[in-house]
Amino acid sequence: MSVINRLDNVKKLISDSKSYFKQFSNELKAENSYIKTSPTQKHYLIEDGNSLASVNELMSEIENIIQRTHGFSTRYAQEYLDFNILRKQIKYKYKRDEQAKKLFEEVKDSEFIKNALVLNTPMPISLKEAYYEYHYGIFSDAYLKKQQNS
Repeated sequence: MSVINRLDNVKKLISDSKSYFKQFSNELKAENSYIKTSPTQKHYLIEDGNSLASVNELMSEIENIIQRTHGFSTRYAQEYLDFNILRKQIKYKYKRDEQAKKLFEEVKDSEFIKNALVLNTPMPISLKEAYYEYHYGIFSDAYLKKQQNS
């Protein structure tokens, strides 16, 4: 399955000017903002202010989330990213000793995730489509035979 089939509503791809990024953004029908990577420039910026540094910072934050949580479900990737943005906004607005209280105030009225809601949330990809051909996990021959005999 192509990565493109897994991406919805991509509006902008921030990249250098490599041809494969141009092709990828064309296939996504997304704007490709090129960051000039000339060694003579001190700041690698595009017109709207995005930079390689901001992209690298976001990637570093995502890596930290994955490391702290020992990975996370792709089902909740957007929620992790949304919470990270909220945390950053709180960090920039308030002093360190006020941050935890302000963060709690922001999320206390939001919807709590209940187990039933988690179980009813659809996966963004079909696990059968992704793993069936490898005969892995619940799609292994041994597991399927065991289920048939039960």
